[in-house]
Amino acid sequence: MIVILSGEGPTDLGQCNNAQGQCRGANFAVGPMTVVLDWLIEQSRLGYSLFGITDGYRFVSENALAARAAERKRQKIRSASFAGKKRGEETGYFYINALMLGEIAQEHETEANDSAIAVLFRDCDGTRSSKAGIWQDKWDSMIAGFRRSQFERGVPMLPKPKSEAWLLCAAKEHPYQNCADLENDLSGNDASPHSAKSQLKALLADTSANGLKEWVETQMDVDRIDMPSFNQFKKRLLEVIGSLGSSDD
Repeated sequence: MIVILSGEGPTDLGQCNNAQGQCRGANFAVGPMTVVLDWLIEQSRLGYSLFGITDGYRFVSENALAARAAERKRQKIRSASFAGKKRGEETGYFYINALMLGEIAQEHETEANDSAIAVLFRDCDGTRSSKAGIWQDKWDSMIAGFRRSQFERGVPMLPKPKSEAWLLCAAKEHPYQNCADLENDLSGNDASPHSAKSQLKALLADTSANGLKEWVETQMDVDRIDMPSFNQFKKRLLEVIGSLGSSDD
């Protein structure tokens, strides 16, 4: 099995060390959310980490997805139409990212002659005053984008309001307790004095990408995270892994 990833930056799934927009192996700098993902994969029925498999993780940057979508639009390829009448500009962004990543995942499956899953990380962001249901709208747009690409093993990774909230669940004064409250109490706006990012920075000595990665590896008990957005991601991931044939066991 191979996993095709797309994230927003080095402190979530990671980033490419090259300028190509797509990378794997030594060119992929692993981020803390990939460590979380890999732990769940290892604990699933697969029973092994993909870090031990050459090119098990392959990364596609946000810019690479945007460039692919722009080329589709230039060529007037119908499948790459953006929001449309039923999808607003904001959720249309999530839809088109999932559509492009689903197409790329199928290409990697063909190249590797192996089953792939695709994990699309995007922060939900927003503030406590954001309209009710915006997280669900973004989630549904990602699922719809994967479906439009005809790729059935797409997994949204959509922390609410952002990935720092999942980390705060483990880092706060009373770890793993009442973590669902963080989704509604924290602001996804980094400029806010009570933002998720600023609160995590106050608790951890090193919030660089590598510092967070090492902290997740050594200090975080992923199995104890109980938050709606995390649980939905975990549920979908395990469903997708469970859909793989016995040849991937």
